[in-house]
This record gives sequence, C-alpha cells and structure tokens, in this order.
Amino acid sequence: MPTALLATAVICAALLPAVLPHVRHRIQEYRDEHARRTAAEHRRRQLVHATDWAITMAIEKCWERTVDDWRAPRIMLVSVADVVRRAEDDFNLQISREEAHALLMDRLAFRGHLQTTLVTDDHDQQEGTT
Repeated sequence: MPTALLATAVICAALLPAVLPHVRHRIQEYRDEHARRTAAEHRRRQLVHATDWAITMAIEKCWERTVDDWRAPRIMLVSVADVVRRAEDDFNLQISREEAHALLMDRLAFRGHLQTTLVTDDHDQQEGTT
C-alpha cells in the first residue's frame, strides 16, 4: 500500500508542472474579468448618482419658483447637459449625450417623474423634440 501511495505522489508531482501554467492562466483570466465587471458596475453606479442629483436639483428649482396660480402644474426643467455636467464635475466621467439621455429617462421613470410636466433639451433628429 505505501508503494502505491508513493507512486501516486510521484505521478502527481510529475504532472503538476504541466498543469500549473494552465491553472495560472485561468486564474488570471478570472481576475481580469472580475476587475472589468467591478469597474463597469462602479461606473454605472456613479452615472446613476449623477443623474439622480441632476433630477433632485431640477425638483428643488421647481419648488423654489413662485407660482401665481396654485392650480398650474409645476414644470420641472432637467436637461441632458445637467447629467453630463454632473458626471464630469462630481465623478470626472466622460459620458455621451445619448447615454445621458437614456440614463435620464430611465431614472425619471424609476422615480415616477415621467407622468409630471417635464421639459428636456434632448431631441431626435427624425422625430423632433422629446
């Protein structure tokens, strides 16, 4: 029995150098993919925070305006430029207007502000203003 164990140990020791580079490569691939996913999630969270702050500031300005007729709807002015500016100033992130527009519409829907009177500055060339 000890001879069989010794033979198995010798065979494993002989195979280890052949398998070790492949295992190291797989571990490195996993670490690289994990770092990429973590960085993408971190960027997405920062963009969501920038968008939420742009919306919050628009809501604050909306309530600061004096209204003559209390029945008139309050108009919230939020722009894609506000989202881009917040992302650049607060998080030093470069973001395209299309990505900012998609984030703005998503966060407005999430926060329930798409039903209110909303004015944005983004427009589609084919369909006019949105």
